[in-house]
Amino acid sequence: MQEFKAVYNERSILVPAQGEADSLQQDGFGYRNQKGQAELDHCEALYLLERERLVIIDEGERRLLSFQEVLNKGLVYDPLLWAKYIIYRDIRVRGFVVKSNNDKSFLVYERGTYLKKLPSYEIYNIYEGATESIGHLETMLLKTKESNRSLKLAVIDRRGEVVYYSFEKLSLGKLSTDIIE
Repeated sequence: MQEFKAVYNERSILVPAQGEADSLQQDGFGYRNQKGQAELDHCEALYLLERERLVIIDEGERRLLSFQEVLNKGLVYDPLLWAKYIIYRDIRVRGFVVKSNNDKSFLVYERGTYLKKLPSYEIYNIYEGATESIGHLETMLLKTKESNRSLKLAVIDRRGEVVYYSFEKLSLGKLSTDIIE
């Protein structure tokens, strides 16, 4: 496999060679930033580093960065980066194209549909020990339904294991107090 080159510039991971950037984008990695440059998010860069498909050069220090160094730099801006990466990697290894949607979710394309169709799933990340309101989950569910996507919850435990749950409807209804006497 071809090894691509990227530059770590402050907080950004840029792919300067146009041909390499285009090739990565065809495979579902990166996006064009406001300046028209190809940029990878940290999860994408870490995945490509782990797979030995990418080398990252620190622009200021002019040296190659290791997986751990890129992770540490990203953790400064996003303390949940490691947990996000575990979920990202798990989805990628299963053969899906994954794009970051926001701080807590990913958009996932069915195999073979990237650049042809819209994403089929939104994976909402939940971390063991963190609280999540029912109202927020209901809002997420309504937004994904409006976008014709299915909502999946990715729950990651302290051991780094990911379990996925389909979340299709929320019905709390009336709670019965018959058993309380």
